[in-house]
Amino acid sequence: MTTKTWFKGNLHTHTTNSDGDDSPEHVAEWYHEHGYDWLCLSDHNHLTILEGSDAEKAKWPLLVRGEEVTSRESTGPVHVNGYGVNELVEASNSTDIVTAMQANVDAIIAAGGMASINHPNFRWAFDDGAMMQVDGYKFMEVFNGHPETHNTGGGGRASTAGIWDRLLSNGKRVWGIAVDDAHHYVNEFSPNLSNPGRGWIQVKAATLSQQDILDAMSDGDFYASTGVTIGDMVSNTREIKIDIDPETTPSDGIQAKYTTLFTGSHGRLLYESTSNSPSYRPTRLDGYVRATVYSSRGTKAWTQPVYIDIE
Repeated sequence: MTTKTWFKGNLHTHTTNSDGDDSPEHVAEWYHEHGYDWLCLSDHNHLTILEGSDAEKAKWPLLVRGEEVTSRESTGPVHVNGYGVNELVEASNSTDIVTAMQANVDAIIAAGGMASINHPNFRWAFDDGAMMQVDGYKFMEVFNGHPETHNTGGGGRASTAGIWDRLLSNGKRVWGIAVDDAHHYVNEFSPNLSNPGRGWIQVKAATLSQQDILDAMSDGDFYASTGVTIGDMVSNTREIKIDIDPETTPSDGIQAKYTTLFTGSHGRLLYESTSNSPSYRPTRLDGYVRATVYSSRGTKAWTQPVYIDIE
């Protein structure tokens, strides 16, 4: 049996090749120095590929090819990330959000990549109604670290997690990711800036290679996090069991406390646990089951949905 390992990576990162404030080389070094195993440099409408000596590459994490395909002519911002693309993807110039989104997803797939719908609540551009009309994307951002992406929703607009539940409940099989959307690496780190280190995914893959990382992502063999670490996880239609690695306070070693909510179709709460090893046995009525782990330190983790097919 092949042994798989958790590999930490960020899927949404900008450099001076678009609207970031540091070079691709220095951005890659930041992530390597902060414990990331792999990284996608996803500049707007630019395929950033780093070439370097062995000494330079040793300072970088594994680099997964990507691009944020950005339609600027539509009635709202349509940003679709492409992961594993083989060539630059040209963005749609349609003024219709659904048309632009579908064209960008199709172009990413034609370029050999997988598509992610980014930050739906950014400038309140669209919601699950538009996303239900688009086919072919595999991921959506359930958390985006940019300060203007409104992850929690408000004013009658659903949170990104709520949008995810609506999509899942209406038959869209889409995985949820957490990302930085980092732009600012120099000088001040502030809640008002889009700094790195806020959201990532932990992928369980056989090797640290682009193909194995992308294959695991495609299969949903990962979880998303803003700080919660999962040591091991069983996730199938018979049982979902999570082993949480407790965060501790550096000054006194006090452990954080955790609450895990297991969610089913239409966002229905199925079970709540305060154990560090929460578990749930799905039933035929659940539709799907996913878990959100809440830490007392304010961080979260999201597991991928297990689909309960009723024959």
